[in-house]
Amino acid sequence: MTKPEALQLHHLPDDVLHRILSRLTFRESSRMGLLSRKWQKLWRSCCPKLVFTRATMFKPGNKTIRRTRTKFARRVNSLLRQLCAPPTLNKFVVKFGLRRKHTCHVNRWVGFCSKSRARHITFDFTPGVKGIFRGLADEKYIFHLHVFSVPDRSPAHIKSLHLSYVWLNTATTGLTGFANLKKLTLHKVSFLNDFQHLMLSECTALEWLSISCSSFTELTLCKPLRRLRYLSLHYCYMEKVDLEAPNLTSVDLTNRPIPLALSESLKVMEANIKLLHKSVLYGDNLDYICTELPAALPHVQKLSITSTLCIYDELQSFAKTSVRFINLRHLSLYLPLYGDGRSVGGILRLAYLLELAPVLEELELHFRFSDFVIRQAIRVDMLPYRHDKLKRVVMSGACHWQGLIELAHHIRRCASRIDCMIMDPMVRIKGLPTVDWLEERGRRIAKELLKRQEFQGVLTVL
Repeated sequence: MTKPEALQLHHLPDDVLHRILSRLTFRESSRMGLLSRKWQKLWRSCCPKLVFTRATMFKPGNKTIRRTRTKFARRVNSLLRQLCAPPTLNKFVVKFGLRRKHTCHVNRWVGFCSKSRARHITFDFTPGVKGIFRGLADEKYIFHLHVFSVPDRSPAHIKSLHLSYVWLNTATTGLTGFANLKKLTLHKVSFLNDFQHLMLSECTALEWLSISCSSFTELTLCKPLRRLRYLSLHYCYMEKVDLEAPNLTSVDLTNRPIPLALSESLKVMEANIKLLHKSVLYGDNLDYICTELPAALPHVQKLSITSTLCIYDELQSFAKTSVRFINLRHLSLYLPLYGDGRSVGGILRLAYLLELAPVLEELELHFRFSDFVIRQAIRVDMLPYRHDKLKRVVMSGACHWQGLIELAHHIRRCASRIDCMIMDPMVRIKGLPTVDWLEERGRRIAKELLKRQEFQGVLTVL
């Protein structure tokens, strides 16, 4: 019944004000809480998530304010003081490049997060420099997991945990409360204790596990992770992975070739493997790709592999195995090439992939090279392997190296039912820039060398 000229925003019903606040950004809603006691009370009651980042703590585009760590910590503390009684939070996020000297502030935030029973927790102290550098050990904040396992509180409410640029201390009992944790992400984390046996083994509900750029030499568990569906391991330089995860469906790995024991994971549908360089003369990872990976991932349906390929006459022969990718339908290879461009036999080793994947339907071969050598001739002395399922082949960066033209010819002879073969002179892998006249030269040579009856109606040169 208030007169229209006297109507103000705070006169609206509380449920309407709740809806208004819930539609504002965290920065905007927290500033509304400073207007009055009523707005502060409303903000406390409808604040399901606390997100403290550079974007939420500092006004974008304002260059007059130095975005220092001290100012960030003070602003976070000021906002948390408004929430005298911690509400039950859905999300608690701190993302800023803090160090161990800020331990007193971070300890306060971790304690607040534990009392508020936040379900999704992120503490990311990664510095601004990007890359795989793990950081200095004595700079990292020491994160004690036992804070979530004090007598009056249990971490059973935690659904996801993201930690970056910290020392992780698991030297305590009572970590069984993480039994409801579904997603765990660790980036540039160092470990003070046996993390995998003290904590991972207790995360029986874990569905997502991502570890990157961390001091983690091997992943071996005494207990199965029966609910794990996604596994990501990047730049940890592990020596062994032995995991029982019967419901695992996706694998993402960046590492040197290592023993990969996932034989019980029969439901893996997709895998992305990046193999790092070998330090052996004339050494590449093709042996590992053709022997170890089929044994580790026999049921994978979509596989992407990135690995250097060395082309030398010394590498024309390699070990073969009876194990196959029995369900592989789509294979993508990203192969930077090094070596002798005149070594045709060295690159024709890739033809063995057709034998490894008897039901393969799509094959993508993306090459990058450091030299341009090609001869106008095609060999026909290599016996083809009959493959009845392959329908589509894409080869990028494939018109500048003699052996690649040979490989395309051999694949066509093997796959009698192929519908489409695309030869792309562009290099689709990041690295050396391509030159227009070289692309045009490769395009012309590909058309000349592959102008044969068996390629009619099938070949497309981009």
